[in-house]
Amino acid sequence: MSAPREVAPPHPVVTAGALAEMYAHARRDYPNECCGVVFGPKGAPAADRAVPCANIQNELHAEDPVKHARDARTAYNLGAADLFKLDKSLRGETPAKIVYHSHVDVGAYFSDTDQAAAQMDGEPTYPVEYLVIDVRKDGIGGAGQFAWDAAQRRYLEIGRYPGP
Repeated sequence: MSAPREVAPPHPVVTAGALAEMYAHARRDYPNECCGVVFGPKGAPAADRAVPCANIQNELHAEDPVKHARDARTAYNLGAADLFKLDKSLRGETPAKIVYHSHVDVGAYFSDTDQAAAQMDGEPTYPVEYLVIDVRKDGIGGAGQFAWDAAQRRYLEIGRYPGP
């Protein structure tokens, strides 16, 4: 991983196996955004177990297209069961370290919508970092990892992972 910005470490480091699973998930779900959580051993930097989650955005959009104007091609939403598992893991020996999702045909950046969804009352909702995968019809263009910067009160890119 290369590091374009300096945000106070430590940062979780995604293992090659977990990254390969996330990339495969993004390819399977294309042309919709995928989403999931990466877990790792408590007290260690490794984020080594990527767990795909269901993107329920299409269901939300179908139920209320005014409130949820975007569908799964341009948005993601983890369901209650996945959020429960994420929250519960934070008290265990293998906590969630990264929430990941893909951007379809637009690049790996942390959008204003991503910023808003990752915060509650101007603070991070969960003590995790975020990884955004650049997925396109012809493959994966890599991924960016984003960490909370308390001084700027937003998530900043801290590194890039190359495509496969």
